[in-house]
Amino acid sequence: MNDLHEKIKQNAKYLVLQNVATPLINMAIAIYIIKKLSIVEYGVYNLLYALITYLALFSSVGLLNVLQRYIPEYSTKQQYSSIKKLFNYSLAIRLVLAVFFIAILLAFSNPINHLFKVENLHEYIGYFALGMVIFMEIQVVEATLSSLLLNKSIMFSYILATLVRAAMTYFFLEKDLGLKGLLYAETFYYGTILCVQFIFYNIHFASKYSASPEKLPLRRLFRYSGFSYFDEIGWTILDVKTDFFIISSFLGPTMVGLYGFANQFVESISKVMPFKILRPLIRSIFFFKFTENNKTSQLNRHFNFLVKLIAFISFPIFMAVMVIGEKIIIFIFDPKYLPALPLLWIFTGFMLIISLQFPLQLVVQAVEKVEITFYSKIFSIYNLIGDILIIQVFGIIGVALVTCSARLFQFIFVWHFIRKHVALKFDIQALAKIFMNALVMTLVLFMFNRLVTDIVTLILLVIGGSVIYLGLSFFNKSFFDEERAIVNKLLPRPLFVF
Repeated sequence: MNDLHEKIKQNAKYLVLQNVATPLINMAIAIYIIKKLSIVEYGVYNLLYALITYLALFSSVGLLNVLQRYIPEYSTKQQYSSIKKLFNYSLAIRLVLAVFFIAILLAFSNPINHLFKVENLHEYIGYFALGMVIFMEIQVVEATLSSLLLNKSIMFSYILATLVRAAMTYFFLEKDLGLKGLLYAETFYYGTILCVQFIFYNIHFASKYSASPEKLPLRRLFRYSGFSYFDEIGWTILDVKTDFFIISSFLGPTMVGLYGFANQFVESISKVMPFKILRPLIRSIFFFKFTENNKTSQLNRHFNFLVKLIAFISFPIFMAVMVIGEKIIIFIFDPKYLPALPLLWIFTGFMLIISLQFPLQLVVQAVEKVEITFYSKIFSIYNLIGDILIIQVFGIIGVALVTCSARLFQFIFVWHFIRKHVALKFDIQALAKIFMNALVMTLVLFMFNRLVTDIVTLILLVIGGSVIYLGLSFFNKSFFDEERAIVNKLLPRPLFVF
């Protein structure tokens, strides 16, 4: 047990280093890209990443969820040969399927160009084909390393690769190569990640354990991967990447650029949140803990702890963005994206609830009731049809509302049906305290927002709001003593006093 706690603490440190340093650098890169590319080019860039999302889906067949769910279990049971077999099969299957689907895209380039109103989209796919394949292989290697609690290796690969990305992006864009050069830079970035992670996998795991004749429980794995895959399909349709396709087909890449900016804005903020930083570790620990005793009675306690941690961070941040979002666009990004401000309000408003999906999904996966999330994807159909029907009347604002409401309905559906198997209950009193603390902070930001005239006064306002929120949270506490103790074990000093 102590060994596991020490692994958790060490991996938390590496995840923080990785997911604070790299998102901050990537945020700077994103700002640079937004300033250098036209709105149309930025729209095509987002469209290409939407294509990657679907390519990753088609080449996944539930493999990533299988790795994340069963590697911690096999590691606990010391079935290392099973882990190696899962990894090797997943890597090979992903490679073959990725190449196959990219070839299909290139073979049907003309109708695809016409569909998305981008004349040379196939050329950009060609520039980025290798990067797409590498990206999909990274997902397999990274899921394996994370599930083995080898986050130090992941951290190193991302820090190194992010520096490579920054250098390559600056080099190609300053050479006026535009989107083409950016895609070359992204390929260098993904190539660096894959090489480093694969080396660490072999050094820290593969070379230490030899193969054995033990067989994989294929029926169990196929059942889990099948439901998980259909679940992935639903998640992908619910994702804003699907919106990019619909928006491009009806309104062209310029509107995709505005929509993609609002989404990138929210994602950039989300990536530096602690629960996002520690998400791979949290997932592995959650399954490790559940495997130890298999008691569903403990799940509600773990669930509420995660919910409160997420709310403690996300509520004040998203509520603040709704107030000072306009000033952030003007002084940090580019005023040409001010038309995307209403989209930003919609995304941040719904994120107050949608951000709580992660702990709910962990409970579903732990008790292996993935069919619930599979059935919940009925709202993917609502999202797809709703987007198509509403875009011609309400434009990208309507698309955003439909997509966010679909995610909200899906959350409510899963919550209702998982409670038939696990006695889940929100700690309403604690969540109300967090919301009230964040609301007071937001009102203060609203009162002083008109005084922001440059980036310096913007930063000062953010710092002031943060101090107010933390002060209120100190006096109006929402966490139990044992929960504070858990967090403080991961910190160098007992600073979590909320």
